Amino acid sequence: MDAFFTFLFGTREGLAVLFVGGLVVFGIAAFLLEKRTGQLYVDRGEDENGDDGFWS
Repeated sequence: MDAFFTFLFGTREGLAVLFVGGLVVFGIAAFLLEKRTGQLYVDRGEDENGDDGFWS
């Protein structure tokens, strides 16, 4: 176990594994949260007068 932690935190390759693993975990979490948000807030399209925002 000590060799594993030494590899992860003591070498460039280990830090690269941690970095890429963090990106993958973050990407999966963002994908799942975006999917959940899309189900919660449904896109209702444009208004009857065409306004789609505060500034238009």
